[in-house]
Amino acid sequence: MIDTRFSVMRHPELERLICAAISNQLFASQLLSAPQDALAIWDTRYSLSPAEQALVTSIHNATDIYDFAARLHAKVQQPQQ
Repeated sequence: MIDTRFSVMRHPELERLICAAISNQLFASQLLSAPQDALAIWDTRYSLSPAEQALVTSIHNATDIYDFAARLHAKVQQPQQ
């Protein structure tokens, strides 16, 4: 099983985003195919910071939402430059 948990203290909205995508197949599909459009819908309910939005939209060619979450998690764990 893939650990999709982010540092809740630092990125609670990213964790909520992934939880929503895992539980909603349509949202997951939108996030995989057109993350910018998915975020436009998502951001009406919750708010990601510009940095978090950039992280989400930087994920390309994920095979499924679990792959997407793993890649996003890896990016969050990278040191800030």
